[in-house]
Amino acid sequence: MTWTKETAFEKLQSIYTDKVMQEEKRRIFQQVYRHLHEHLDDLAVSSGLKQEAEKQLKFFKEYTFMPGDNLFQSMRYVFLLARGERETDPQTTEQHINRIYRALFQPAGLKNPYIPDSFWSTTLGVACLVAQKGVESVYPILDEITEAEQMEGENSHEPK
Repeated sequence: MTWTKETAFEKLQSIYTDKVMQEEKRRIFQQVYRHLHEHLDDLAVSSGLKQEAEKQLKFFKEYTFMPGDNLFQSMRYVFLLARGERETDPQTTEQHINRIYRALFQPAGLKNPYIPDSFWSTTLGVACLVAQKGVESVYPILDEITEAEQMEGENSHEPK
């Protein structure tokens, strides 16, 4: 398919539903939460989080919303850009993207995050690409999605 910005954003809007975005936030929250506990174990303070903090984190996971300036807000920001909202400020976009990369891919002791290639095919990875490089950067991914949908549609019409 020949993509334009408009058709690409239409396709991304159909993909980035509220449910998909919530599921991705939960998946990422689980990763960061597990990582936090691993580091607490490394520091020999496995019970380092107070019961109130644990309760609050469970609440955040359930509702995929955390007040304040945080990872969830950065994810929301890039998801909205992927859905076609206008960028407010390139510096703000960069800050949100850097927070995501740092939280997910910057090990202790490294200055820069190491982002695995597999990330770019995730829901969040595609949204980050759109935010960082523009919707044109995901045209090949949209081609793959469209092909897969067409094949799925053809297979669902085959007699069994």
